[in-house]
Amino acid sequence: MMHQRLITARTQIETALTTIFDRRDSPFRDIDLWSNDVVRRLRKYALNGKLLRGALVPFSYWLFRQNEEESPAAIDAGVAMELIQSFLLIHDDIMDQDDMRRGQPAIHAQYRDSTPGTNPCDADRAQYGISLGTCVGDISAFFAVNVLSSIAVEPELKNRIIEQTSREIMLVGLAQMQDVHHGYVDHAPEDDVLNVYTYKTGRYTFSLPMRIGALLAGAGPEQQSALTTLGEQLGRIFQIRDDRLGILEDAEVTGKPTGSDIRENKKTLYRALLFDRTDSDDPVRSLFGKDELSPRELEAVRSALASHGVLADVDARVNREAQAAKTLIENLNLTANGRDALLSLLQFNVDRTV
Repeated sequence: MMHQRLITARTQIETALTTIFDRRDSPFRDIDLWSNDVVRRLRKYALNGKLLRGALVPFSYWLFRQNEEESPAAIDAGVAMELIQSFLLIHDDIMDQDDMRRGQPAIHAQYRDSTPGTNPCDADRAQYGISLGTCVGDISAFFAVNVLSSIAVEPELKNRIIEQTSREIMLVGLAQMQDVHHGYVDHAPEDDVLNVYTYKTGRYTFSLPMRIGALLAGAGPEQQSALTTLGEQLGRIFQIRDDRLGILEDAEVTGKPTGSDIRENKKTLYRALLFDRTDSDDPVRSLFGKDELSPRELEAVRSALASHGVLADVDARVNREAQAAKTLIENLNLTANGRDALLSLLQFNVDRTV
């Protein structure tokens, strides 16, 4: 179960996001016929997410300032994290050719399916969707920069936050390049997969927002460094659990087509270990990258992951990561309430089902 302080922080981000999208003085309101269209689509897209990244900023601020009810600067920074998240996911769906996100059509798919003209060909429809979807992702990214640059804190602190955010998103871009490359090779080594997990997911999902919250609260370098390491651990657990959901759960649970990671031949930790443990002519290998998977074929992959010990070994890895994170949390210079809140976040990650 999510910690009450994180639930409170999520509500704060949801309210602030709603407000910023509904403001009439929004930076790109009423410029041309696309302004309201972008706001409408981006608003729905962003608010339909977990809002975890945004919530972690005021949550982490609270860890060090528990006597304060809320921090406007931390909430604004959290809003920026969610706009960055939308930007990255919109572009990720384009690169992965995923037409669904959170149970709804992806942004590029929405535009593709509304291509103007009389019976446009499939190639034109696809390009129209990709082009406009890319623009919406770009707008969301620079909307985030606009929000960060307006945070009401000292210029030096604001510059540090913008610098750290920029650096982390550059690292996400490099990890995304590696992830795309993995889609064009037969095999990705386990270490390479875990490196993508750390830099594409872990650091920007957990390390960055927690570090920003700590910075705003005045935490010292040692505490910031500890939260960065903790974020990497939480991120690897988060991504591994996400991969497990994508393989073992149905579309009703994940909001994405059942078995999409298998059909797309995603180089997950599960796939890396399975391919290390099967012969090159094992029929189960041919199911990865297959456009259409029957229920029987999907079950064959799931059975192979169990029979070759992949599920058990990945669970053991998660447990090791969780134990290391628990030790780090217990040694943090925080109040008992603060440590309990972080332990709750860790357990929520380990147990996540959505």
